[in-house]
Amino acid sequence: MKRVTTRMAIPVLALLGLGGVGLRMPGVEPISNKVVSARVSSNEVARLVELRGRVVCLPEEMHREYKADLPTKHEHLWGIKTSDGQCYLILRGRFSESIWLDERVRAKELVVRARLLPKSHVLEFQGIKSVRANVVQDLYYYCDVCAIKSVSPELCACCQGPVELVEKPLSEREE
Repeated sequence: MKRVTTRMAIPVLALLGLGGVGLRMPGVEPISNKVVSARVSSNEVARLVELRGRVVCLPEEMHREYKADLPTKHEHLWGIKTSDGQCYLILRGRFSESIWLDERVRAKELVVRARLLPKSHVLEFQGIKSVRANVVQDLYYYCDVCAIKSVSPELCACCQGPVELVEKPLSEREE
């Protein structure tokens, strides 16, 4: 397991402290915010949100917008930036793994369904879709051999063969 150094933790802590500070990005709108009943602690509730935006490397974005120190060699810390300029840190997990492993996914405009953790701008992905020509697309990986859908670009869980990235327009009732 990789040890987190102070140098790595500073951008994360700075991001978490941003709170309501936002940057503006035209053309990318939050879709909706919905409250769920998942208890995180005795008084706090995680909100289920759908956000539309683009993936950014948060240290690079903070450097670009606020001239924050950015070492030449740094680890990417991925986040979503919405049209209202809000930046959200993406927790790495099953539904967000493609952000780390597939540059093609990072290049797309995305619609993400996630739990927004209390007192933070930290997202735990629950689902991910893409947007192409203003049409929301189902975004997944597919193994032709086993006919299995997956949310990760890793090898097929069944045959251990390669999977292909697929984007298909959602029918109106699925959106």
